[in-house]
Amino acid sequence: MTNPFYHSDEKRFRSGIRILFFFITLILIVGAIQSVDLGGWQWFLVIPISYAWYRLNLFLTDQRIAKSSPWHYGGVEPTKVFFQEYALGWLIGILALSLVVGISLLLGWYRVVEEASLISFNTEGWRFEEGVQWYSLLLLLIQMLAVGFYEEVLTRGYFIINLHEGLRFGLQKTYVPLIAAVVLSSAMFSIAHIFNPNASFWSSFNIFIAGVLLAAPFILTGRLGLSIGLHSAWNFVLAGLYGLPVSGLGWDVAVWKLEPIGPKWWTGGIFGPEAGLFGFLGIGLSFILIFIFLQLRTGQIGIHPNWLNSAKESEHN
Repeated sequence: MTNPFYHSDEKRFRSGIRILFFFITLILIVGAIQSVDLGGWQWFLVIPISYAWYRLNLFLTDQRIAKSSPWHYGGVEPTKVFFQEYALGWLIGILALSLVVGISLLLGWYRVVEEASLISFNTEGWRFEEGVQWYSLLLLLIQMLAVGFYEEVLTRGYFIINLHEGLRFGLQKTYVPLIAAVVLSSAMFSIAHIFNPNASFWSSFNIFIAGVLLAAPFILTGRLGLSIGLHSAWNFVLAGLYGLPVSGLGWDVAVWKLEPIGPKWWTGGIFGPEAGLFGFLGIGLSFILIFIFLQLRTGQIGIHPNWLNSAKESEHN
């Protein structure tokens, strides 16, 4: 009789159990860190702690201890190339979203409430307070760095690696399991946002496409650097630079505050750009920039060889 929880041949828990365990424990860990009152600096702890737990789970539940395993580092290897791709993710996020913001302003669908100054919202409305808001913006940046990191090692790193292996069903020599893993991980990423304020069908659709976007660099490079950088940049550029909601959540500090005055199908309304054509266009531009930059850097684009073998197959060879 087949054990639905444990794979006796691989001597490890099945992928669904591994994913569920890591998802629950990482969310609890991040939630516990957030509950610590360190004036916003607790987000600094999220990256090292979530990384340590990520690596530990690659060993505990997946037994990827051999350095010959393609996923020994889980796509987060501290190398020069990794950090170059991380910076590239930030550059792509800034360029893509700033271009869409520029288009929106030219169309007259946003207006700048405050220009070239840091602003905050209080009972009197939006106003500039020198000094204090630079500090608040720094805390927002730290939070977005942490969110981009832990969400990527969860929904792209752990999910796709384990879904890819769990969905093979004798199809090791095709890309079907990998495509299915990307689709399912993107669906999970979208579902995780459906309880955000003012979520809608279009916000869920765009976030699903964003999941595919963030998976693409991981599939092409075998590293999460570009995905993490782009994810953090997307959040910080929308919230910290332009004062726009991120996945339905508003923030109280920004360099410029943009107010949507155009059609909801473009601006996304209360949920923010991710529920409108603004977000879809930003995702599309990011796709284009990823392929352009990777083509320029490597001279060729293709599926990274890490996806050709599972950890167990590599260890047995």
